Amino acid sequence: MMTTLSIEKNLQTLYLGVLGRAADPDGFNYWLEQVESGSVDMDGVSAFMLQSEEFQARRIELSELEDNEWINEVYQSLFAREAETEGIEYWSEQASAGLSPQALLQALIGGASPTDAEALEAYASIANFYSSSVDADSYDAERPLVQDGFRSNEQLYQDLEALDASYDTLSLEQVGESLEGRPLYSATVGEGVRQLMIVTQQHGDEPTGTEAAMHFLEWLSGDSEAAQALREQVTLTVMPRVNPDGFERWEGLVAGELDPETTIDPRRNSEDIDLNRTWDSSEVIDASLIPETTAVRQVVEAIQPELILDYHNQNNYINESGKLDTMSILWPTNDDVDPTITATAQQAAVAISQGLDDFDYGYLSLFPGGDTPQIARNGIAIDGVPTLLIEQRGLEELSLKALEGLELDFDAVSSAIVLEGVLSMLGVVEAMGKNSFDSIDPALATLIPERGERIEFDEIYAEEIEWAGEGEESHQGEIGAGLDTLMESTPIIGTSEPLHQELLVA
Repeated sequence: MMTTLSIEKNLQTLYLGVLGRAADPDGFNYWLEQVESGSVDMDGVSAFMLQSEEFQARRIELSELEDNEWINEVYQSLFAREAETEGIEYWSEQASAGLSPQALLQALIGGASPTDAEALEAYASIANFYSSSVDADSYDAERPLVQDGFRSNEQLYQDLEALDASYDTLSLEQVGESLEGRPLYSATVGEGVRQLMIVTQQHGDEPTGTEAAMHFLEWLSGDSEAAQALREQVTLTVMPRVNPDGFERWEGLVAGELDPETTIDPRRNSEDIDLNRTWDSSEVIDASLIPETTAVRQVVEAIQPELILDYHNQNNYINESGKLDTMSILWPTNDDVDPTITATAQQAAVAISQGLDDFDYGYLSLFPGGDTPQIARNGIAIDGVPTLLIEQRGLEELSLKALEGLELDFDAVSSAIVLEGVLSMLGVVEAMGKNSFDSIDPALATLIPERGERIEFDEIYAEEIEWAGEGEESHQGEIGAGLDTLMESTPIIGTSEPLHQELLVA
């Protein structure tokens, strides 16, 4: 599934590979204009960069690294991962044989494996969004664009407490405990009359929504004019990772510390119950078996949100264009849901679609869900609160890592998915904050294309798959410290909406 990159992404690839950074706005706009006008082609841009003082300085810096560590640096710049042993040996031999930097870069990119090509596209998309969003004064060449894995439970709690300590605008409250005694938190930002609630990770092995919610909380709590304006109109309450016990098991499985044969499915809570099948109010379930659901219900009852966004991960689906769907959404579909409740959730779906307009990564589709009242999307809506399901790509990769030992660095792709999640949240909050939400035509939601056909992981990547314990294959010709702050309070230029003029995505 090799992808033909756009001009913008090709430019970003050169900046990442040659200079080891995202394009600065002025440079990006200059080269984009030159290429689009036909004044120069990509080879010409590459040649210019390779002759620049910046590259020469970087080349000297890389050459001083020991044990061919320069190859790892190039891999990180392109694919956000460490090079495998065979790759290090192969590329060091090519460099020693006199392969030029330009030829080396072309060979690395041109011979990229499917997963590396996908990682490069995701990395370039994040970089492209950054370059087109930040102004010259705020641009930071050292800003990390890719997140290294996911927050542990302990790190999540520390980060929530740090946000609470850093921002007077954010209020943190422990609202319950999981079956194993881990805290369940509710974080609230804003004082507006519009009440929005976000719930993430009912399933322990679906973590990207939690990461997106944390980054969005930090931005919305900040001092930017955009964040301040939205807080005056909207009150956001987030319950991140409501199944921490399941996530703890997922981490243990990935680390090889737990046996998949004897470990409760990390999707479920510690009583082996799927929390997203506990939302039918007409069913009596012992509350002591589902304290996680109980905590969410209590928060919903206390704040009476006008909308809930429920974030999950899903398997891989390929659409008619031959691309993987990265987000699938659906409103309530049970016949007992009031049509006005359904319409509000559909308006949120449209707002999400609008929020993703400025991000050139991924594909939005409709989730083909059923009408059972047991799931949050329907059960909560039957009780009177509009609820929209958001399913993002990544579940199969994360499950295979846990249950079958798949060796895969998913950081670049998952970081793009996290950014997609942040922008979906922003789309809804922005529509609410600008009072444009109520004017959205719910019927527009039905124009979102249906989700594509299921495609198995090994059908996508064929023989490239590596499994733990089987040794490393040779991928001759294959092609950080975290997405610490997706949202910051630095103004940007180049977009028409006031909010985006203050939104910095890093």
